[in-house]
Amino acid sequence: MFKTKPIPPDEHPQPRQILWTSLLVLAAGLPLLRFLDWRINAFLALILAIRVAGLRWPAAVPNRWIRALLTFAGVANCLNAYQTLAGQDGGAALFTTMIALKLLELHSKRDLRLVLVLMGFLIVIQFLFDESFPLTFYLGLVALGIVTLLVELNGGLLGSGLRPALRIAGRLTLHALPLTLVLFVLFPRLHAPLWSLGVDASKGLMGMSDSMEPGNISELVVNGELAFRVRFEGAPPRPDQLYWRGPVLWEMDGRRWTPGRPPPDWQDPAGLIESADPIDYEVVLEPTRQRWLFALDMPVSEPADAAINPDFQLLASQPVNALKRYAVRSALSYRTHEPDPRLRELALRLPENVTPRMRDLVADWRARADSDWDLVRLGLTHFNREAFHYTLLPPALGANPADEFLFETRSGFCEHYASSFALLMRLGGVPARIVLGYLGGEDNDIGGYKIVRQSDAHAWVEVLIAGRGWVRVDPTAAVDPSRIDNRTATRLLGAGASARFDLGDASAIAHWIRNMRLIADTLDATWQNWVLDFSADDQLDLMDRLGLGDFREYGLAALMVLAVSLTLGVVLLAMMRDKGERDPLDAFYARFCQRLARAGLPRHPHEGPGDYGQRIAAARPDLSATVSRFLALYVPARYGARRTGETGIRLARLLRGFNPKARRQHAGSAR
Repeated sequence: MFKTKPIPPDEHPQPRQILWTSLLVLAAGLPLLRFLDWRINAFLALILAIRVAGLRWPAAVPNRWIRALLTFAGVANCLNAYQTLAGQDGGAALFTTMIALKLLELHSKRDLRLVLVLMGFLIVIQFLFDESFPLTFYLGLVALGIVTLLVELNGGLLGSGLRPALRIAGRLTLHALPLTLVLFVLFPRLHAPLWSLGVDASKGLMGMSDSMEPGNISELVVNGELAFRVRFEGAPPRPDQLYWRGPVLWEMDGRRWTPGRPPPDWQDPAGLIESADPIDYEVVLEPTRQRWLFALDMPVSEPADAAINPDFQLLASQPVNALKRYAVRSALSYRTHEPDPRLRELALRLPENVTPRMRDLVADWRARADSDWDLVRLGLTHFNREAFHYTLLPPALGANPADEFLFETRSGFCEHYASSFALLMRLGGVPARIVLGYLGGEDNDIGGYKIVRQSDAHAWVEVLIAGRGWVRVDPTAAVDPSRIDNRTATRLLGAGASARFDLGDASAIAHWIRNMRLIADTLDATWQNWVLDFSADDQLDLMDRLGLGDFREYGLAALMVLAVSLTLGVVLLAMMRDKGERDPLDAFYARFCQRLARAGLPRHPHEGPGDYGQRIAAARPDLSATVSRFLALYVPARYGARRTGETGIRLARLLRGFNPKARRQHAGSAR
């Protein structure tokens, strides 16, 4: 049987060091919990609770056999949650579980050092899930805490606590920053990922679908997540022109709208007969796992890796699985081509559940209308004058949602108005289709761009008018403002979350919160623009600006070696000028002498600690005891071999209460 090697006394960790290690593991893994399965989070909480309880009751820490069972349970839990131990989700869950289990066997400082080093990998793993600036800043603070605790575990300032160790960690960080910046800018980058992490491309992200039925857009609207950011080259359009075009829906089965199947040989061009008021802008789109790109109605240019289809929808060549930046030009005023006659027939197709009262309503409009556009205006007037209400919490609808909405509930969100209006137009012989996208956007005056959120999701209708082509009509905007449920919108969306309606003046606190949110979004956008989007093309562009463009990657590598060498040289010179780290005992002695000097007892240049102490004892007997205790600790530790990890703590404790005062001279003695 193997014997366990005894742990040296100075390698036994202190309870506070175990506690700080456990808290750092919790802090490092906390942002990852939102991406892990609840079963993983529950297991991690159990292990952490056992570890914390063990600090108060050591018997609560399990022995090696129970730890082995917990390890098997942790692995089985990961398999149960993800059916794999590989890939982004399964691998992250397994690694986090193993680090948590390691907290149950912190017997020596070596164990603590191992956990702290492994936490570096835990920090890196989280960037596979989120690369935002707030997370990076937060994990940077966690990394600083890890280095601080490592410094203390490896001696620090004679074990005098975390504060001196934090100073050393901060100094190390400042020394590393110049080299980090140089490597970030000049280290050669690849045009494609170095490895595949097995991310499931079929995993859907929160965002818009290519179909519509009552409820799905209103559910999306209560989500305040970012959809995309837009930066205009000139003045932005008016709010009522900010229609961001997405999927186009042609077919309706009585409840659900879908893109349908246009004629297979349909080759209508996506060009416009007329276009005016062009506007240029750049969009930074969040990942959607879909091909469509959102563009202001109506796009007239396309990025290099995208095309405008016959529906005037901008489609990328590949699904958007990562943040995508693209530039577009749109025309705010336009006239489209007349479509293929077969498409006109497709835009008039009706579902089987059209009711007689829907037909009667449209027949009355048609009898009073002199043209198709008159019919459109009568439909909008109907929504405006009748008791239709806008709400994010509409009543549930049955098998025939359009009929129930038009004649019974009369309360709904944009999908209710768009769906019923398109059907009414088709009943009247006016071809109609539905467009999904976003409306409006929140101005970020700090960053100089607009923020379009999922809460700005919207649906509108396009009708085909002779001589004008496809014309955008928004039946939701026809609702009388007095029948808009602002209370529901405010409660679900938050002040200023949607550009469709005025939700009232926000309070001063809400205004302050909004400004803080905009500042945070500006920082995130800047981080995205200057850090996350920094690519190999940007590096080659930098080489061109330096006049080294002909050398390409080889010149970049040579420049990196030169810059790294110069940076290291400057850092080393700065450290040499600093004359190295002063012995911490000398720092305590310097503070000791400074306090005595303020009391009128300065040390002479030729005096050593012993002579200085004797002179102080003779001049001030009231200080003799404290001075003697200090020097009895300092002199053997500084000039002998009696330095221990407790010396600094004891010297600091003595200095904490040592503030001698100068003696007042009496008037008589002054003579």
